[in-house]
Amino acid sequence: MEGLRYGLNDKPKNATLILSSVQWFVFSLANVITVPIVLGHAFGLSESGIALYTERSFFICGLVGLLQALIGHGYAIIEGPAGMWWGVFLVLIQMTKDEHGSLQSLLQDLEFGLIIAGVVFIVLGATGLLAWIRKLFTPVVTGTFLVLLALQVSKSLVEGVLGIGFRNRPTFSPEIALLSVLLMVLTIFLMFKARGIIQSIAVLIGLVVGWIVYAMLGLVDTPHTAAAVFSVPSVFPFGPPKFHMGVSITCVITAVILLSNLIASVQAFAGAAHEIPSSRAYNRGSVLTGVGTALSGIFGVAGVVPLTAAASLVALTGIASRLPFIIASAAVALLGFFPFIGQWVATLPAPAGYAILFTVFAQLLGFGLRDYKQLALDQRDVFVISIAVLTGVGIYFIPATAWLGLPAVLSYLLDNGLIIGIVLVLIFEHVVFRRSAAK
Repeated sequence: MEGLRYGLNDKPKNATLILSSVQWFVFSLANVITVPIVLGHAFGLSESGIALYTERSFFICGLVGLLQALIGHGYAIIEGPAGMWWGVFLVLIQMTKDEHGSLQSLLQDLEFGLIIAGVVFIVLGATGLLAWIRKLFTPVVTGTFLVLLALQVSKSLVEGVLGIGFRNRPTFSPEIALLSVLLMVLTIFLMFKARGIIQSIAVLIGLVVGWIVYAMLGLVDTPHTAAAVFSVPSVFPFGPPKFHMGVSITCVITAVILLSNLIASVQAFAGAAHEIPSSRAYNRGSVLTGVGTALSGIFGVAGVVPLTAAASLVALTGIASRLPFIIASAAVALLGFFPFIGQWVATLPAPAGYAILFTVFAQLLGFGLRDYKQLALDQRDVFVISIAVLTGVGIYFIPATAWLGLPAVLSYLLDNGLIIGIVLVLIFEHVVFRRSAAK
């Protein structure tokens, strides 16, 4: 879908406003709910503990998204747990288990680490240093980031679409795969063939239809215990934050690398919305991302960042308006005060969510390829891109156990293909094969 039906400052009315707000709301939830469930199980939390973890995640994601739209970068970019942050969490959990350490203590270490990482974001945005760093993110770098990011989640997306892991089933499920394909076909058909408001809410329709079909087939799992009706999100839920050198350094490094996520998200959304982002938008976005990261530590959840997938939704629906996004973000934040709602929202069958997200991340990969399209793609460009992508993707296939015995920080870095790929492309682009000013 090429043209915009509603620009950033346009205000949809009536049914379009309501349905586009609902679509942003559901899309935001779809990008959030998986993480607290996965991490809750990984940390060994109880069912009620996972419900509260989900409640706090909704609250932080909605609140930070709202603040970003109002006083931050100013765009309709959903906030969600960064894949890199919860990747860090999972790696550190595995390391802690291998070393027979305490997961409770790790949770407190992460609270402190996220607060420190948030301070890094705030300093970069407040001092204007982000403007210098932003110059490093040329189309070669942002394109490589988007391609690697899409490829990083491809394994989880394909497994989810095929029903692998659904209801603890370790093998391919033909009936789930068939349902997933039909949902993707329906969503893509509506995106390209429907007209007006139907086309604009194609993602929402796909999710709702999938949820209903799975419920009719008895494949929606209801909660086993009742969560509280109302609860204020708790501060430092796992105890007071504790300083751990390795965890804190890892968090700071992750924050610096995630600058590419902030920059790429703003650039991708601006491109989809036909806007030109200012330095002020990047600086304010960095400060608010820092606030969001620090709040994530204070409320004991995975660090949140602006998600590039928001640009995909705008490109697919043609609605870049800030108003429905603000309404949806406020609703997501309010959801954080009602754990029982979050508990039921989490009953969205994973394969249905993966089927819809598959179409979204396909669009994300396309954004990366569009960045490459801006290049001359001469021998120098091809070499820079191919080495970074080949190395990053190759690392995705190396088991984490290969790095055991190394210091925690080094082990995490070497196990993350996205980080290695971005570091390599930055080195090749700006140091090894740096173009002369004349070019």
